[in-house]
This record gives sequence, C-alpha cells and structure tokens, in this order.
Amino acid sequence: MFWIVSNMNPRMALLSSHFKHLRVGARAGLIVSLLLGVVFGVPRVHSQGVMEGFEKEIQGIFDRTKDCVVQIKTILPVTDVQKGDLVAEALSIGTGFFVDHKGMIVTAASVLRGSTSAVVYWRGKTYEAQTVGQDPSTNLALLKIDAETPCLPAGDPDSLKVGSMALAVGYPADAPISAEYGFVSNTDAAQTPKFFATTHIRSSVRAQPGQSGSPFLNSRGEVVGMVVYTMQDGSSTFALPITAVEKIERDLVTYHEPRHGWTGLTIEVKNNSQFEGDSGIAIRDVYQGYPGHLAGINSGDVLLKIGEKPIHSAADVMNATFYLSIGEKVNFTILRDGEEKVIPVGVVSRPTEKEMGALRPVAH
Repeated sequence: MFWIVSNMNPRMALLSSHFKHLRVGARAGLIVSLLLGVVFGVPRVHSQGVMEGFEKEIQGIFDRTKDCVVQIKTILPVTDVQKGDLVAEALSIGTGFFVDHKGMIVTAASVLRGSTSAVVYWRGKTYEAQTVGQDPSTNLALLKIDAETPCLPAGDPDSLKVGSMALAVGYPADAPISAEYGFVSNTDAAQTPKFFATTHIRSSVRAQPGQSGSPFLNSRGEVVGMVVYTMQDGSSTFALPITAVEKIERDLVTYHEPRHGWTGLTIEVKNNSQFEGDSGIAIRDVYQGYPGHLAGINSGDVLLKIGEKPIHSAADVMNATFYLSIGEKVNFTILRDGEEKVIPVGVVSRPTEKEMGALRPVAH
C-alpha cells in the first residue's frame, strides 16, 4: 500500500544541492535572514538577533531530542526475481526513536522490509533488537532493546497549522545524527503515488535516505509524528501522526499484528446536496453480512458523524474509521430522506485484499 523511497543508497545524499543539506544553524539562519532582512525590511542588527534566537530554539530541540533517537541497520536478502535464488545481501539503514522507558522503539517498516532481525546503535553501543511487530500498510515497525531508555514527549498533531515549524531528527545514511528543518504544508490523505490509510502531515522538511522512521517534532520539541515517506524529488516529506503511531503500537504490543477495523461499508462523494445539513458524503456499498448491513445502514444514507467526529469529507471518514477498534460499536449518525438517525454499528477485522475481491455488495 506504500511506495517507499529506498533507505539503502547513501550516495544519493551526496547528489542533492548544497542548500538542501545545510544543517540546523546555517539553514535556519539563511531562511530567517531572508524572511526578515529582505521581505520585511527589518534592520540588519534586529534581524540578526532574531536569527540567533531562532537558531538557539532549533538547536535546543535537537539537543533534547538526539539521545532518544537511534540508528537501525539490517541485512536484507536480494533474490533473483526470475529464479528466486539468493544472489546478494543489501544493507538497509534507518532511524527510530524510543516511545517508553523500557527500550521500545518505533521505526519505519521500510527499514526492515519484512526482516525480523535488526541491530540498534545507541549511545555508542550495539544492541540486538527484538521485532515486536510490523504494519506495512502504515509503514510502522516496533522494535525493543534490553535497556532503560529516555523517550520523547508526545504532542498533539491536530494543533499543527499550515506554516507551523517542523523538525525531523535522524541519521542520514551512515552519517552522524542531524536535524532537518522545514514547515508544515498541509495534512493529506492521498496526495502521493500511493494510498495512505489515514491523513498524514505533509511538510517541506527534506528527509534524506536513512531518516525514515525519524521523529517529526513541533516547535516545542514534542513528537507529533514519524517520518514514513519522502517524495522522489525531495519536495515533501510525510509523517504518520503520533496518534496513529500509538494506535498501531498498541496493536503490535497486544496482538503482534495490526488490527484494522472495518464496518463493511464504502462511501462516495455526492455532487449536490438535497437536504440542509447534508455532508455530501454518502454510503455507496453495503456488504452482505457485515456490521453496516446487519445494523440497517442503506446505500444512499448520508454520513453526518462517526462516533463524535463530524463528517465533511472523505478524509474525515478515513480518519474516523482508522482509529476504530475491533469488537467495539460506534454510532453512525446519518441523514435518510431528510431525517437524522443514529445507528450503532459493530466493528470487525478488515478483510484481506483477496477476501475483498470475493465480496459482493447488497443490491441497491
């Protein structure tokens, strides 16, 4: 479900322009001096003072964060596609960060690519990591080392605005830990060549090969996401919100696999609304024998809320259903023939792609 940029080619880092690889102090200073000194015509002395204060803030976040960040390496088999024979081995390098004080690490599943063995480098020591679980659909993997560890404070990804400062701290290829600075561009559900299961934080942070799995930080130094995807041209980096990270982490710790919920419904975006309060998001397919069908949801019902989350777009539906837990019931508030109804709907495990291909919706 994800198209992942490779973590295994350190030479790629040398091909980007000089500006892309300016580190925290120089890069932040250049940006601020241009903004303050040129755009707004602020006197040079004043802009220099602002720049120095800005750099200190960024450097302070980096200093507080770096001890919670680790480098991860794993050996991946390279097979002959036609014969299936092992022809070589490749080194995959990535970044991860601690999410508790007992050695639990989150990283990008693309770093492991299905491998169950990994080596973690932290504080000058090498640790054999236990693989707790992986979820390729969100590009998240959970590792554990035997150590008492620091961890980063979690922030609220919903508090981010367009233009909010963002920072990713990680290991570019096999180089020392570094920080990449930028701004939040937006939250996107599927503005990439591949599908995202929930909305992600898009930013101008230019994460490099090896920095997949880096913590994505706000201006207070709180982790609000994890870097999971970078556009090929380096123009945008996407971070999985920390709330989604925590949801998948709980699944992997408890069940050693992701537990994605499903209600047996699909949606469509309507071109026009017939009733006041119509969200424009309607039920399209209702699958026979699944919770939505059993609860009495009909094709054409307009979605107003899922649980307590108002529905205004397809992305709202994605976000609301992503966090559902298998076995729970959630209230669907719908509009049917101009009348508002609240219908409790159960949640079951999402079918596999093969199973989905065999499903048939109820006739409209």
